[in-house]
Amino acid sequence: MIKKHIHIVILTIFLSFVLASCEKVIHLDLNSADTRIVIEGNITPDAGPYEVVITTSGDYYTAEGIMPITGAQVIISDDIGNYDTLTEKSDGIYLTNNIVGESDRTYSLDVVYKGNSFSGSELLPVKVTIDSLSYEEIPKNAGPPPEEPENKIYNIFCSFNDPEETEDYYRFTVLRNGEEDPNRRGGSYNVASDQLFNGQTVKYAIWYVEAAPQDTITIIMDAIGFNTYEYFRTLNDALSSGGMGGTPYNPITNLSNDALGYFGAYTRDRSSIVLEE
Repeated sequence: MIKKHIHIVILTIFLSFVLASCEKVIHLDLNSADTRIVIEGNITPDAGPYEVVITTSGDYYTAEGIMPITGAQVIISDDIGNYDTLTEKSDGIYLTNNIVGESDRTYSLDVVYKGNSFSGSELLPVKVTIDSLSYEEIPKNAGPPPEEPENKIYNIFCSFNDPEETEDYYRFTVLRNGEEDPNRRGGSYNVASDQLFNGQTVKYAIWYVEAAPQDTITIIMDAIGFNTYEYFRTLNDALSSGGMGGTPYNPITNLSNDALGYFGAYTRDRSSIVLEE
């Protein structure tokens, strides 16, 4: 299970995630502003414990002010009355004790700290599985040159059947020989909505993957809730805007009371392919 917590308050990315593996969560507050609470958490059908990370925001320009929040009351509950009061494992890191995510259930996160309440909810989607992976090598001079001379540039295609009866949202992560490239072309967070392919067999393209022949490429496909999709979609926009001289802004959050971050839910599938000579 991938676990990443990401402090983008200063664009510093900390590995952790809410599953017992590795994934990206992000604190983004690029502006000099009053300190705000930052909450990051996810729930999945995989075995817990799940993790909620709570900190203060910081100043992008000085990298000051990020502090773990201790002593908060943190509860995750579902829409049929189950709930779990989390235990603070270490400063600012809270773990579930017994709740397990179930597809097609709505989960809520409630945090109380110094008399202030923060909450958010998300639907845990039904799992969508990868049918197959394929790839094509981009001819030289037809795409961006590789950063390493022994590498080539590929488009990777992830085929799956999108459910017709639901609105579905996806996040794709690329691993090369088991490692994620944080500087991969095409952006850090590859997310998609089924607005244009609802109910269809999809051959989703992940562009410009740099790799060498005989490398193993793994695609992780998360079926994510709408709020999770909106967070990472607008996070991509915010990072692109800030990097191109525009005004950076905070991504859309499903948390109340002016908190930063998000509470998300997802199911996960993965598949691998070896790039032949």
